[in-house]
Amino acid sequence: MAILITGGAGYIGRWLAHELRQQEIPVVVFDRQAPDPSWRPALPPGTPVITGDVTDRAALIAAARSDRFSALIHLAGIVTMGCEQDPDLCLRVNLGGTHNALEAARQAGIPRLVFASTISVYGPDVTSPITEETPARPLTWYGQSKLLAEHLGLFYHRRFGLDFRAARLAAIVGPSRNVASGSATLYTSLIIERAALGQPYEIDVDPEAGTPVCYARDAARALAVLATAPAAPQRIYLISTALATVPRLIEIVRQRIPEARFTFKPDPQLAPVSRISRDWELSIAAAERDLGWRPAYTLETMVDDLIATVRGER
Repeated sequence: MAILITGGAGYIGRWLAHELRQQEIPVVVFDRQAPDPSWRPALPPGTPVITGDVTDRAALIAAARSDRFSALIHLAGIVTMGCEQDPDLCLRVNLGGTHNALEAARQAGIPRLVFASTISVYGPDVTSPITEETPARPLTWYGQSKLLAEHLGLFYHRRFGLDFRAARLAAIVGPSRNVASGSATLYTSLIIERAALGQPYEIDVDPEAGTPVCYARDAARALAVLATAPAAPQRIYLISTALATVPRLIEIVRQRIPEARFTFKPDPQLAPVSRISRDWELSIAAAERDLGWRPAYTLETMVDDLIATVRGER
């Protein structure tokens, strides 16, 4: 049976489509925009794409009824700075869109929904190591919207028996991130990518910023595991590759590219947000225990792979 991916033409969605295709699982993408063939990675050739918006419940239900799906993976959403700039849109898409996805799965008889959540559900005053049981007290609209959506998914599990599963993903790192997306952690990708391309990079966060990160390949594999595992008893799982700080990323990059050029011009809105998760240590013990998932990369091998990918060597 196939898997339906909302936001499937987006960054994580394209990596996930490749991961599922490698497992010979058919994929159907639901997205508000057609994929640009210049984006890397591109969607696998021949992937069906249904154009629609997750705020349009009727369109999403029609997509969910278009095939026999074993799971719906819900990726569509507004990220950090987009949420800060327009909280109403944030809630319409991240909470309302998730409600529509849950209802589409219920009405279409799709037994399982996998939700892409975030470590932003935690606030600044947390004790490490952070686990799924750590109190979630977000400080951003993005984190709050995702936490509300998690609770709605758990309600659908209790009320309707929908097999709801969520991945609390660390900041995604990978090549060809969309600078216009409004992510507060783009620097974790661009420090590496710009250096690999021989381009200078003006870093827009605090020089001591940091966050747990998840390499795009690790994130795609985790979501695929959540969508296909026979059971996920904990329902919500932390997913992370490593902790990355600005100084450590620059150090690793310059070990490989000594001529890399970096300057700082912290954005006054972004800089405070970028410090929230600098010292967070995430425990992925539950994902390892229940799902058999561990990251395939370390911080160093992630940098190596991203540099090689950007340069067309992989």
